[in-house]
Amino acid sequence: MTGSDYQGVDGRAAKHSLTAADFAALLRESLHELEGLRLQKAWMLGEAVVARFREPLVGDRVLVLSPSLGVFETKYELPRGQPVPRLARALREVRGARLVAIRQLGMDRVAALTLEGRGWRRELVVEWVREGNVLVVGEDGRIEAALRSREMRDRRVMVGERYVPPPPRGLDPLSLNKLDAAELAGGAGRLTAAAHLSRRINAPGELVAEALYRAGVDPRAPARELSVDVLERALEELRGMYLRILRLELEPCVALDGGEPVAAYPLRLEHLGLELREAPSLAEAVDEVYVKLLIPRRGRAGRAGAVAEAAARYEARAAELRRAAEAVMSQLGRYEEILAEFRRLRGSVPWDRVADELRRRYPEVVAADPGAMRLVVRVCGVEVELDASLSAARNASRLYGEAKELERKAARAREVAEEMRVEEPEPITLKRRRERRWYEGFRHFTSSEGVLVIGGRDAGQNEAIVRKSMEPGDVFLPADIYGGPVVVVKAGGREPGEATLREAAQFAAAYSRAWEAGLAAVDVYWVWGRQVSKRAPAGEYLGRGAFMVYGRRNYLRRVKLELAVGVRVLDGEYELLAGPPSAILGRCDAAVVLEPGRLDREEAADKVASLLARALRARGVRARISRPEVLELLPRGGFYISRVVGLDREA
Repeated sequence: MTGSDYQGVDGRAAKHSLTAADFAALLRESLHELEGLRLQKAWMLGEAVVARFREPLVGDRVLVLSPSLGVFETKYELPRGQPVPRLARALREVRGARLVAIRQLGMDRVAALTLEGRGWRRELVVEWVREGNVLVVGEDGRIEAALRSREMRDRRVMVGERYVPPPPRGLDPLSLNKLDAAELAGGAGRLTAAAHLSRRINAPGELVAEALYRAGVDPRAPARELSVDVLERALEELRGMYLRILRLELEPCVALDGGEPVAAYPLRLEHLGLELREAPSLAEAVDEVYVKLLIPRRGRAGRAGAVAEAAARYEARAAELRRAAEAVMSQLGRYEEILAEFRRLRGSVPWDRVADELRRRYPEVVAADPGAMRLVVRVCGVEVELDASLSAARNASRLYGEAKELERKAARAREVAEEMRVEEPEPITLKRRRERRWYEGFRHFTSSEGVLVIGGRDAGQNEAIVRKSMEPGDVFLPADIYGGPVVVVKAGGREPGEATLREAAQFAAAYSRAWEAGLAAVDVYWVWGRQVSKRAPAGEYLGRGAFMVYGRRNYLRRVKLELAVGVRVLDGEYELLAGPPSAILGRCDAAVVLEPGRLDREEAADKVASLLARALRARGVRARISRPEVLELLPRGGFYISRVVGLDREA
């Protein structure tokens, strides 16, 4: 942020966007953690892009890319806005891409996100300088899509042109020295010290003002009073603040005005004179302050008021025109005389003298345009335009017509305003996004004894569970058949109860190859986590998702293949659960119990979704459970619906 963006040396916060220093701190504090994640979705909210990145096993990370506010992460649920056609297609094309890098260009208010897909690479560039922009730049460095196309003095921002970042403004704050202090001393004009330095140094105005304050100078003092000694101290303070930000020696805080959060800072800025509240991180401080600015402040109620005001203006002008028309009709002789004199003067005197000549005889004349054959006269205190090519009576008729048209517009505007008030939706309330629990990326359920059980969806997750999530005191259960999930009971070192072991074994059996093979039962064994190793015996190799088990195995024989898919309603929202019937049925409002059978997997998913949606409707929750939601919970193979629990009757 340059000095021209800053107004905060009078004890009030005036920050309306992130500064370049803020973004530099955010990038080092937390945004770099998004590198390597995949872009799941991207949508527009006003002019901002909201990008949702998927982080395996942990949860989603949502990034706001705003041409007015900057780039920051949010923990809030953000609505969708109208797509911008110039960007919508480009955003669709980069879905599924991996975020290779996120960086700051030129230590300025410009961020570049490098996205990589199969055989292609693009950059999503966000500028929050000047009017701001969002651009998609191809691998060849040329602009493929842009929120705004501009031809400026220093660069061209247009599709097909090579992308050039905004040029740097002023001196680099990290390379300031005594020679710079001598050059900056004794600023001319009426500028304040803070404004003078902000124009010459590429640094946020708030940091410049704080550097002066720490050097013992009032930021509002005249720039001409700045001495070399004072400037040397101030520049050293400024450089020191930048170094602290780059070294991540932050003091994140939120500025309060009347108890309301109004600004976020990476360091404590004492010159502002505001109440400062410590924040757990700069990312949280920024999110608390700026996410609210993404939601339009003026809702439909405000727009309805504006439409009603327009209707009132139309009505007032229509009434004036009617009064003027009536006055012209009542004095037709007078206005015919004025129009005839105007036509005579137009042909006999220079046109620039016509209005003056008319006003000598007719004081109601305000202006005259001989070229357009128009007169402006004041009638009953209202200025109206007369057409000199028409008679006075025809002019009165024209004024009546204009009044009727305005009355029609006023009536329609009032109807629209009333419709907008009637249809006024509830104001948008920002809700914090529910934090995804660490195990929600795996298959999981809670046993009837209250113990967490997790299972892998594929070989990669099997590997992740054993390497990262399983502890020596946990219980490891695989089905005794080739091809199946790793299932782990998070026992915490204590032997789980018989019910939990039996349910975990049924979970392992249901998602193993045994279901696809159409078996009715399969053996499952369990061991302690400390008995499992990824280290292969000498001369052997273990593939991905394969492990060595040492020591005694505890078998559970002929575990029945059975799976319950249920729905639970909480606070008007629903959640789908899947697992052993004995663990699921007691936790759900309705459930479908499945066994291996001949029903096609997709057809089974449709039937389960329909049955559970019916259960939701019976509880007043109108939601459509989709086939993909259910398919994600089903093992491979065929199905037979053995029971339906929680509807009008148990089937």
